[in-house]
Amino acid sequence: MAEYQTLIVAAVSALFSGIGVGITLKTDVKWLRVMLEKIDQRVTHLEQGKGQ
Repeated sequence: MAEYQTLIVAAVSALFSGIGVGITLKTDVKWLRVMLEKIDQRVTHLEQGKGQ
């Protein structure tokens, strides 16, 4: 019985670990998109300023 409990605990732990990693990656990708948009806006602003 102890072996089954150990396997259940390991499976549940792996499941929640995977969910945590997925949420972290999703948040990081969203943050990177925001940063890239800000950088793009800055570059566009600088390019427009240089042309004038």
